[in-house]
Amino acid sequence: MADIKAIGILETKGFVPLVEGADAAVKAANVDLVEWRQIGSGYASFVVEGEVAAVRSALEAGRAAAASVGEVVSETIIPRPVEELKGTFGK
Repeated sequence: MADIKAIGILETKGFVPLVEGADAAVKAANVDLVEWRQIGSGYASFVVEGEVAAVRSALEAGRAAAASVGEVVSETIIPRPVEELKGTFGK
């Protein structure tokens, strides 16, 4: 059985909050930054991957850091994503 990791996504309004959030997230827990995307209209998001508890800690730190310099739009944690979903994110 393959090692199934959780994924976490944080969406911000603006690029600076995205960078602050992503930096804090990867420093706060043992997670990998899988990718970031500019969505359009000023929205951007990043995806981290790791164990569920690590992803949760990372997003908490990322949300706090991003909110200190801008707007956090949404966040989600998917504990056991299906392989097809994980295939949409590239390293």
